[in-house]
Amino acid sequence: MIVNLTFDVEEFDFPMERGIDIDFDNQLSVSTEGLESILVLLTKHDAKATFYVTANYARHKPEIIKQIQLLGHEIASHDFYHAIGSMSAPEEAKTLLEQITGTAVIGFRAPRLAKTSVETLLAAGYRYNSSMNPTFIPFRYNNLGEPRTIFKEDGMIQYPASVSWPFRIPLFWISFHVIPIGFYSKLAYSALKKDGHLNLYFHPWEFSEQLTDKRFCVPGYISNCSGSKLLHKLEELIRRLKNKGCTFQTTKKYLGFDA
Repeated sequence: MIVNLTFDVEEFDFPMERGIDIDFDNQLSVSTEGLESILVLLTKHDAKATFYVTANYARHKPEIIKQIQLLGHEIASHDFYHAIGSMSAPEEAKTLLEQITGTAVIGFRAPRLAKTSVETLLAAGYRYNSSMNPTFIPFRYNNLGEPRTIFKEDGMIQYPASVSWPFRIPLFWISFHVIPIGFYSKLAYSALKKDGHLNLYFHPWEFSEQLTDKRFCVPGYISNCSGSKLLHKLEELIRRLKNKGCTFQTTKKYLGFDA
């Protein structure tokens, strides 16, 4: 059974979505602090992962993007900017990421899992899209009628995020904060048993100790289990999945693009 741990590497603009101003240096600092902790944990467990990176983050932090690549992880695209209202530019994002890494970028995940046309992504040269959570999130989206696992759409591989079985309880980042590890693990096992894989996604900024800073106004249901607490929780999940015989691969490898 395969586990795809994925991380959306972006500018920490979460407070801005709630009307709180945060300067760009702080946005980079929060995300980078969490990202560095994640890389140490993955190296400790020899677990490979996929990092969906905004081009805006990458051009300001090219050294850590190169480090991710050198550690054997996959760099994929998270569009150019993450901020609400920014224009989508997947082709330009792909070009910049490839200039930094020197390798082909074939995976895409839209900020906030926004819908992006297959035609646009194919024209830009992407081979797979992981921008859909096949569940219902109030005020965000209702994808209960969509496939829960890998499917093809007009030549594009669509790789949804994992949800539990038989009820489509989301296993995304917010769930990981609020659900006790024992119950979360059971939900993850149900998806593994049904689908044969897990596609889980988080954000590096969640693993920053700065999330408890009151000036960022991060809700308690996120900040109460963040930073090192969340990192320990992720490590426990990795251990439990290893005990189930799971292997941690990049998405590109799992989908057959990196044999």
